[in-house]
Amino acid sequence: MPGYRDRIVASTTQTTAAEPMSQQEFVGAQLRALRAARRLSLGDVARETGISASFLSLVENGRSDITIGRLTRLVDYYGISITELLPAPGGRDPDVVRADETRQLHSPEEGTTIYLLASGTDRTMLPMLLELAPGASLAESGHHAGEEFVHVLAGRLRLEVDGAEPHELDAGDSAYYKSDRPHMFRNASPDEPLRLICIDSPPPI
Repeated sequence: MPGYRDRIVASTTQTTAAEPMSQQEFVGAQLRALRAARRLSLGDVARETGISASFLSLVENGRSDITIGRLTRLVDYYGISITELLPAPGGRDPDVVRADETRQLHSPEEGTTIYLLASGTDRTMLPMLLELAPGASLAESGHHAGEEFVHVLAGRLRLEVDGAEPHELDAGDSAYYKSDRPHMFRNASPDEPLRLICIDSPPPI
């Protein structure tokens, strides 16, 4: 997937013992626990990832959102899967993910939502559903080992793959390419939302 540059929704409200933890707070708490378990300072992580210590502190305390690009840097640094930062569903065989159980990474600022269509990334493929608001795009181009397949469900996708002319794909169109080439998704329509299936093999996160 194109670097997975989306944002996780931030929560600026304080929770009480009776209130459930928001996704942003859960992710922040997981990142804080990972850092503490490795006895690292915010400065240590900042130096290795290029993300400022002050920003890391805000994220760990659930007071700021974070792009998927930065989150991927942290995932790579800690050597974990991005799904380990989200509440875990119950294990099942076969791995059936119901519509109301789908975990997601949402970016209201960038107008993008990524739905994880499998419960984990310890497989040979990572299937996702992406929704981009009219005119929206992922924040940065992505590149990762393996191959990527996309299929447009609704709207118009502008697909930019390094070394090739940009392509505009309509509903029903598909594309397959080596994902180590930088690539970018953009909603080519200023009026209509874009929905597409994206499958990465192997999972990059």
